[in-house]
Amino acid sequence: MNINTFVVKIASRCNINCTYCYMYNLGDSSYKLQPKFIEKTTTINFVNKLLSHLQKSNTGTVFIILHGGEPLLMKKEDFEYFMDSFKILSENNIRVVFALQTNGILIDKEWIDIFRKYNINIGVSLDGSELVNDKFRIDKKGNGTYHKVIKGLEILKENNYSAGILSVMNLECDPVEYYEHFKNLSVPSLDVLLLDATHDNKETIFNNKMTPSDWYIKVFDEWFKDNNQKLQIRMFNVLIKSILGEDTGLDNLGILENKVLVLETNGDLEAVDVLKACGESFTKNEININTNEIDEVSKSTLIEVYYNSGKYLPRKCLACPVQEICGGGYLPHRYSSVNGFNNPTIYCNDLLKLITYIQNKVFDSMPLELINETGISKLTYEEALELIEKNLPNIPIPEYTSKLEHFRNLQVTT
Repeated sequence: MNINTFVVKIASRCNINCTYCYMYNLGDSSYKLQPKFIEKTTTINFVNKLLSHLQKSNTGTVFIILHGGEPLLMKKEDFEYFMDSFKILSENNIRVVFALQTNGILIDKEWIDIFRKYNINIGVSLDGSELVNDKFRIDKKGNGTYHKVIKGLEILKENNYSAGILSVMNLECDPVEYYEHFKNLSVPSLDVLLLDATHDNKETIFNNKMTPSDWYIKVFDEWFKDNNQKLQIRMFNVLIKSILGEDTGLDNLGILENKVLVLETNGDLEAVDVLKACGESFTKNEININTNEIDEVSKSTLIEVYYNSGKYLPRKCLACPVQEICGGGYLPHRYSSVNGFNNPTIYCNDLLKLITYIQNKVFDSMPLELINETGISKLTYEEALELIEKNLPNIPIPEYTSKLEHFRNLQVTT
């Protein structure tokens, strides 16, 4: 596996308590066994073995995403030690791109000086206006966090440091007001995530008058018609590029390999941490950077399935006309205790409706000569459903099905 992105959990605890958090509140308590912060020996072992892995795979750029918990809980001097440890990579002509995801509450001038020193790209988590954000993103006492996050964003702005926003959809929030709120904050970019759930507990999401697809479509319409310093929304950018034939994607869209690993504070190498939503200790595999090489993650069936999740698709996805754009959606959202990952995502119909809607909006905005050049044509949601029903009986059972179903009724992976 050619891994080039590592989500490094430098802290395993958080200073707030988001009710939807896959790390702490969706059924996996394994974080309690983790060191609160990554240890120096673990950092050194990781960097040295990372250098070997990158040289072996002839990879010239690596992406390091600093994560938690809340990464800014780490002492500043320990944080700088961690960052300085990566100098050996640049000394060996490997480019390191750093990003950090934070709830923004602990940001101060000293932290911004550190961000600037190491050229770290910053993402701040915020779900919308005060009423929307504070429905789920609360502190340990149940109080809202909105104003504390806004203060962090203001400190970034005062110090001329840009930060994108990571947000989770809220179907009770008006989509137009949602878009306008982030426009008014003058942030450069927004990533709008689907709420995490599996087939075992999806009822917690689909009990609203508005469907996820209808909500996203209303946000898209606001975004698409906005010609005044348009806010960049990653999902929409990726979908449009994919519709126009570009070879692109995310770990929850498209068919590219997911070249991502998680490094826990104790050195465990695991598949994407959202998979913790599938059950207790679900991502555990006994592969640790202190005792194993990075290439040994190929022994983990879960990591293999995640790496190839855009290709290891259930039959219904293989029958779908937009499978190369959707890529089956996010792997955690496919899970059920009955069939493992051999299910369409819980958002299957929503993604199909959203993708066909965006494709047709793009189609209507294109000049005729470009339509003829690309060869794309309109496809309605209803037509796509008919094609799936028509194609499905002709789709054989894929040879990788046993790997998808390996995880049914499992709480701990092997």
